[in-house]
Amino acid sequence: MSQGKHRLFTVLKWLITLAAYGFLVYKLARIEYWEELRKTMTGMNLPRMMFLLAVLLLMPVNWMLESRKWQFLTSSTVAITFKTSLKAVLAGLNTGFITPNRYGEFAGRIFFLPEAHRWTGVLLSFVNSVSQSLVVTFFGLIGAGVYLSRFYSPVNYTVWLWVVIAVILICTILYLIFPGVVRNLISKKWFLKLRQAAIPIAALDRKSLLSFIFLSIIRYVVFCGQFYFMLKFFGIDIPATNALSAIPAMYLLVTYTPSFAASDPAIRGSYAVLIFSVFSGDLSSIMLTGILIWLINFVVPMLVGSVIILRSKS
Repeated sequence: MSQGKHRLFTVLKWLITLAAYGFLVYKLARIEYWEELRKTMTGMNLPRMMFLLAVLLLMPVNWMLESRKWQFLTSSTVAITFKTSLKAVLAGLNTGFITPNRYGEFAGRIFFLPEAHRWTGVLLSFVNSVSQSLVVTFFGLIGAGVYLSRFYSPVNYTVWLWVVIAVILICTILYLIFPGVVRNLISKKWFLKLRQAAIPIAALDRKSLLSFIFLSIIRYVVFCGQFYFMLKFFGIDIPATNALSAIPAMYLLVTYTPSFAASDPAIRGSYAVLIFSVFSGDLSSIMLTGILIWLINFVVPMLVGSVIILRSKS
């Protein structure tokens, strides 16, 4: 790396990190439920401690699964170790923290790819996001239908089922034909500059695409489980059968709400109250469930990612 590029990279990584820390401090200062959290922590009994421990233990599982998926995705382009993949995923949390809907995650991830493969990394990051969104959409639509029929107004299941089938079918087809679309594009003259970067995407087969979906489902189960355990930690008594519809419905809303990662606590807390207030009147505990999940699943890994970025040299 030339001296000029090295200086630019150094300035950029410090700016990204300082911006992320600034957002974080601002949002933490505006959270109004610290006293309620302190009371919950000081009054914690053994069962609640076990629920919190389960959430904490599942956090690294969550991001290790995402790292394995990223390693698998990039294997069509360049072989990276699981350790490098984990660093890339955590660094992406840092760069995505200050961008809408964490779109900037790709920037942190491609830091750890060879320079010649970074444009490919951008396209692979898109495939990665789509695979997870498909899973959230599929289970979220089903969960939302069940939830609404139970707690708000009757749902015409025939119509709802057709809507779910149509949405999932269209999204799945678009996902599976994406490599084919890219194969057609790389033959066009105007696509010449991106041809080399797009070749690994065009080479993805259906088996690989379905494997990404499978890993996304496992990760989805993990973070839904974390939310359920956090509800139990705060004493929100919700039957597991109801949680199976309510939690996917909530994540569907969170996923498709435009936001910055730094504003996630307010959004997650608000949607948690909207969805789970039918089970409990303890709104502050419901709000804290969303906030604490955000702190454990995003803030802690993001802080680790910021250290990784600051220590990176290229």
